[in-house]
Amino acid sequence: MPAVPPLCIYNMKGKDKHQPPMPYPDTHSPLTEKDATDQLEARNMKEEQTFTTDFLPTTTTSDETKDSPSADIPEDLTEWKKMRSGMMYDWTDPVIDRSLKRSRLACERFNCSGIDHDDYRETLENMIPGVLQSVTILPPFHCDHGNGLHLGEGVFVNYNAMFLDAADITIGSHTLIGPNCSLYTPQHPIDYLQRRQTIESAHPIKIGADCWLGGNVTVCPGVTIGDRTVIGAGSVVTHDIPSDCMAAGNPCKVIRKLR
Repeated sequence: MPAVPPLCIYNMKGKDKHQPPMPYPDTHSPLTEKDATDQLEARNMKEEQTFTTDFLPTTTTSDETKDSPSADIPEDLTEWKKMRSGMMYDWTDPVIDRSLKRSRLACERFNCSGIDHDDYRETLENMIPGVLQSVTILPPFHCDHGNGLHLGEGVFVNYNAMFLDAADITIGSHTLIGPNCSLYTPQHPIDYLQRRQTIESAHPIKIGADCWLGGNVTVCPGVTIGDRTVIGAGSVVTHDIPSDCMAAGNPCKVIRKLR
């Protein structure tokens, strides 16, 4: 398999076991548009037959259907559930599209407000349902859905943050997020033929309590950062970082332990 830059893989190790395999196309001869379409359809058919749903409840099937490739796929496996389960999903699904639209409008209203405005708390709660009273976010701020953000007591998010919460983003209590930080859970397919479709997967991000992310930090899909850890400004976090340490760089690496 050709080498893939770390920023394209986004912490693939052990984080996306439910994502279907994405074989590379044969690049020894040029493909016509029809050949590319046929090849993609064949791959999609194979993926539909092979992706795992072991982590979901199975449905009862009759003897006539138990050998069917889709027999163990729950009927209620919606695109939204696929999105929140680390599987490939279609982001043009009507339910997902409505959620994206709601969030865009809520972010727009929030960004027209400000921490000194009377409607600040109202617009924040509209953007992130259930957000705690002790959480502070300075606009501008952007998120995909809002309901995938789980922020602990006293979390502070500085100006111009972007949290793309196709999968859940969890931030522990009293963690500080510097300006211009980006937390990305979506991941596009590596295969260019699949990237032509409206499909992607998403992998959750977890940041512990009492952490500090300096300005311009990027956290990639599937990453976990432990409690009380400090991430240096400008870092790109592509792999898990343990608790009680200082880490920095691109890719981000542990510099020293703090405890």
